[in-house]
Amino acid sequence: TLYITRDLAYHLWKNENFRDFIDILGSDHKMYGDQLTELLKLMDLKPPRIVFFEFVSLPEGSMSTREGRFISADELIDKVKSEALRILSSRKMDETEKEKIAEAVAIGAIRFDFVKVAPEKPIVFDWKLALDFERQTANYIQYSHARACSILRNAFKSGERDFQFRGELCTKEERTLVVLLSKFPYYIQKVIKEARPNLIAEYLLTLSSAFNDFYTSHPVLKSSYETKTHRLAIVNSTRIVLRNGLSILGIEPLERM
Repeated sequence: TLYITRDLAYHLWKNENFRDFIDILGSDHKMYGDQLTELLKLMDLKPPRIVFFEFVSLPEGSMSTREGRFISADELIDKVKSEALRILSSRKMDETEKEKIAEAVAIGAIRFDFVKVAPEKPIVFDWKLALDFERQTANYIQYSHARACSILRNAFKSGERDFQFRGELCTKEERTLVVLLSKFPYYIQKVIKEARPNLIAEYLLTLSSAFNDFYTSHPVLKSSYETKTHRLAIVNSTRIVLRNGLSILGIEPLERM
């Protein structure tokens, strides 16, 4: 059978079972996408939304299995995980927990590096950047989530259960953070409408940066009772949005790092 005939049967099944469906194709399949769309219309079937992604290349040029110039997914995960384990080696935690965190950090870093790039932009894969955990990437967002979890754990240990947001107490940094939190549903709808998951990645980086600005200049647990409950409400809301955003991207929202 021809590739196109199998795809026609596949899209007949999609029409019978789903209201909406998206095809992800390489940018070199644009003509094929047009042909498939027109054929489905002739058959009185709904065509898919097609999102074209550019290719991943290496600094020295395009990948080529024939010439042995490529990077396998397993090799990539193993190398990034090894680097994460090296960084975690000085942390006081058991080896099982280190292994679990390193795995989540490695997969998160790889997923994020791909999803943060707009579909129409080519990706040049660079080992040096892939293994650089100092730059703002998935682990920066995961760490921000873990920091929020840590603040809340310490609050619970001291018996705090009352989270009460008070708009009149907001500082400039708090207001910036709260406004960003309120925009999460907007970005979700925008991603659905435009089929551009990179928008969520960009949003989460901006949110993490705003949260860390808030954290470094605003004591939470050592504040007065009213201010503390207000700031705990902001921390908890940030935790929820970061957790949901990371989960949407398929990245584990770690509670400890």
